[in-house]
Amino acid sequence: MKILSLDQIRKADQYCIDSESISYVQLMERAAKGCFDWIINNKYLKIKKIPFIVLVGNGNNGGDGLSLSYMLYSCGATVSIYELNISNHFSNEFLINKNKILQHKISFLTINEGSKFPILNQESYLIDAIFGIGFNRPIHQYWKHFFRYINKKKFKAVISIDVPSGLFIEKNHENFEGIIKATHTLTFQVPKLSFLLPDYENYVGKWYLINIGWKIDFIRKIQVHNYYIDNAYIHTIYKKKIRKKFSHKGNYGHGMIIGGSFGMIGSVVLSATASFRSGIGKLSVYVPYCGYQIIQNTLPEAIVNTDIKEHYISNIVISNKNINAIGIGMGMGVHPKTVYALESFLLKNKKIPMVIDADAINILSHQLQLLDLLPKETILTPHPKEFQRLSKSWKNDYEKLHLLKEMSKKYTIFIVLKGAHSVISTPNGDLYFNSTGNPGMATAGSGDVLTGMIMSFLSQGFSPKESCIMGVYLHGLSGDIASKKLNEESIIANDIINHIGEAYLKNKNLNDINETTLDFFDL
Repeated sequence: MKILSLDQIRKADQYCIDSESISYVQLMERAAKGCFDWIINNKYLKIKKIPFIVLVGNGNNGGDGLSLSYMLYSCGATVSIYELNISNHFSNEFLINKNKILQHKISFLTINEGSKFPILNQESYLIDAIFGIGFNRPIHQYWKHFFRYINKKKFKAVISIDVPSGLFIEKNHENFEGIIKATHTLTFQVPKLSFLLPDYENYVGKWYLINIGWKIDFIRKIQVHNYYIDNAYIHTIYKKKIRKKFSHKGNYGHGMIIGGSFGMIGSVVLSATASFRSGIGKLSVYVPYCGYQIIQNTLPEAIVNTDIKEHYISNIVISNKNINAIGIGMGMGVHPKTVYALESFLLKNKKIPMVIDADAINILSHQLQLLDLLPKETILTPHPKEFQRLSKSWKNDYEKLHLLKEMSKKYTIFIVLKGAHSVISTPNGDLYFNSTGNPGMATAGSGDVLTGMIMSFLSQGFSPKESCIMGVYLHGLSGDIASKKLNEESIIANDIINHIGEAYLKNKNLNDINETTLDFFDL
């Protein structure tokens, strides 16, 4: 799914209005109805004794809030509206909806700058419709204090319309005092970039997409550099490689996992097992000699090759000339001879696609000149601290994304920055944000599983970009399935592996996807 800029969102709204010959007020009513339906479906009106407090600004986001207020009132809810007169400038659509509200017995009060803060009932649901996506400047001190006053209240829930008020969707905040903290954010049509960044987690809460009827033909033409991965996009990739009746293991690639050291062979087991569960045909494993029996006993499907050294890798040897992809680094350690072995290997390997993880990344971070030796379109899978060692510290998440893109372009590589909404940066400057996964996956070995999955897809003939996207999505989905059966606290890396099959099944069952849905994606 494409992540649009502010200007593109406005154009999509306008195209929808023009193509349907509707007014902006009617589009606003459609947006409000989508939010109202979400409130109904999530049973916020089930207990009618709980009132709604609606905070509205003077612009179109406030107009959305007023339209929603009328729908809630018409459904029997107790609604109190507070108009925040922040600018003394009112949009026409806001005034139209305000006049409609004033014709009914809905509680309506105006708060002017300098007014005493109203006493708000904490046993209420708060609807935040103050500022929309176009807000991009700091607010006055009075309103910062007011927002802080709101954030300290313990409302039943805070529901922000489109974006939490005060949140910039395209640039960083110098400080965060002027942002409403939402429990839920009901955003229109597409995710906003800031929703996917760690800096804003405490403000966005859980977010949900509300369909307001944008036109597919317009979205298809928009050029963007940021994407949000979901199941429809995965299905378009996966269906290219559906297995044929008369195929054999040789049709699904021969990969190689290189890693391990004394006490760290388990990371190789996890990575190798995940490779098999992701569909690879054959797999070779290269470990120090101490890992031989462990691999043979735990994963009899693998071909085991060992280093001459007992406890660490000293020389990387690839005996099979038909290896399609390599995953390297998990549990490998940073013994001086291992460092030399990796450097020698990179000097020799110019063709075999690679996924580089863990200690191999740590070695690169201490010898950055080795990055110049990487084959084009190599995949790196660092977590934030590992990426920081590869590049430099960043002041905020937007600067981090800039560093990601710059490194991918400079070395013509893919980088999978692991975490919530793992982000994939590509050599052409595009970013792909993952939609699956949960905090329970923050556990030892989870990254080893991901590396094995990406290497497996690479071996099977998926492109490096497709392998990264398939890997992060199915990895996260496997963790999501595991969390529903167990719980987030008890997930271990093997649980992720054990649910890869079910993650596949979810995507095999997508054959009934409406093809027009796919036009939201960069195919």
